[in-house]
Amino acid sequence: MDTMRINMESGQPTHLECSAQINLGSFYTPLWLVQIAFRMLIWHVNPKDYLLLDSACGYGSFLTLPGFQAYIGMDQDLQALQRAAELCQQPNLSLLHKNALHSVSRVHFNIPNSSKLIIMGNPPYNDRTSRVRAHLKDKSPLEVDTSLKARDIGISFLRSFALLEPDYICVLHPLSYLIKRANLQALKNFALHYRLLDALVVSSQIFCPKSLSYFPIIVALYKRDAQGMDYSYIARFCFKTLENKCFTLEQWDFISTYVDKYPNQQRVDSKVALFYTLRDINALARSKTFLDRQSPHAIYVPAEKYSLYCYIDVFKTQIPHIPYYLRNCDIFLDFAQFQNLEEQFIHASQSKQISPQIARYFRDLLGVHYL
Repeated sequence: MDTMRINMESGQPTHLECSAQINLGSFYTPLWLVQIAFRMLIWHVNPKDYLLLDSACGYGSFLTLPGFQAYIGMDQDLQALQRAAELCQQPNLSLLHKNALHSVSRVHFNIPNSSKLIIMGNPPYNDRTSRVRAHLKDKSPLEVDTSLKARDIGISFLRSFALLEPDYICVLHPLSYLIKRANLQALKNFALHYRLLDALVVSSQIFCPKSLSYFPIIVALYKRDAQGMDYSYIARFCFKTLENKCFTLEQWDFISTYVDKYPNQQRVDSKVALFYTLRDINALARSKTFLDRQSPHAIYVPAEKYSLYCYIDVFKTQIPHIPYYLRNCDIFLDFAQFQNLEEQFIHASQSKQISPQIARYFRDLLGVHYL
């Protein structure tokens, strides 16, 4: 049996065990999704004058795309590179066995300074501090340039792209890198010098069909731009999904405007309840809400905020109605309508019974996105 065989449907490298896939962030891109990225790119640019770099090329799916002046593929996985050499028959192809996050420069990567450059690919992403599948994660550090170090290796890759100064970047990465303020700020020079031009949101189910929960991945096209992008730009951006839906962040209000999401024990003295740390909707689906004992993860709930935390408790029951592409968002809220139903949310949290009025509130809140 050929142990180097790739599963084109799931995009998984079959020469790696599950734990190795998680630690390397190696979930390879199905060819149909590579073609979507390519069509997005060529809608805006003609590739014939550009060198194509995929600095985490795996089996080389992006290196099979036609029409580029030259191709460079890199990977620290030698077996994957050997397979890429078999699958990619492009002229002017160079394959380099390198760690793409170490000694990042055009010179080190054999890219002429005079070359117009496009970076494409599906760089690894793996938040080593996340509690999800933590028992499978290797905590030993990768060799990463100091300026590129981040809690998520995918953010390190995006920072590395900015150092190479490509004209365009068309890559897959978690949507959370853009829609969470802290992640967007962590992109540093990438966000300062690149601007989102086009995008399509797809489900992580494509890569991990047996996962218990799915999150949004974006096929994102960026152009080098002196304006860069900040959170207000991202909030206005219309994200299209593979299911032909579209959303902007600015169409909703979020719970973080009104409550503490993280332990606040140093600031709040008087409490009526304890609540578990909040992150995003997917995290809420996995975590507790109200706590019956003290915990380092506890939020102190003051009396004036109690109804809002009841709202979050009830919101958790509605997560099955929320599509994957919104599940890395903060918890949605229509504050005016919440105030009209405030007592009902308290009762629903305490009784675990959802009234017709609350059910209608969530249908209205999500609109065409309600499942």
